[in-house]
Amino acid sequence: MVEAELQLRTTQEWLDIFEGSGMPYAAVNDIQGTVNHPHVLARNMIEEVEHPACGKVKLVNHPVKYSRVEPKIRTPPPLLGQHTDEVLRELLGFEEEEITGLREGKTVA
Repeated sequence: MVEAELQLRTTQEWLDIFEGSGMPYAAVNDIQGTVNHPHVLARNMIEEVEHPACGKVKLVNHPVKYSRVEPKIRTPPPLLGQHTDEVLRELLGFEEEEITGLREGKTVA
């Protein structure tokens, strides 16, 4: 019943109706509504970065803001397999021959 009633008006119309009512309410945003929300934009929560394969992409910035240091996005998302050798070698202790075997067997990309 509530869903059917809510579909009779736009989100903005409902926000206007509830304004000043003392009842807790808020819009539920879709992705576009979220990334374009004035509060999100004012807090620089969406940052555009250059990706080597995709060009400019929008990413969610660090949510916590500090008074002296502001965390930033350091790199774009990695390409498929970009860090595979590094992880296998440095974190898991694989030798080059083992890594080559995994690649040849298509176990890793």
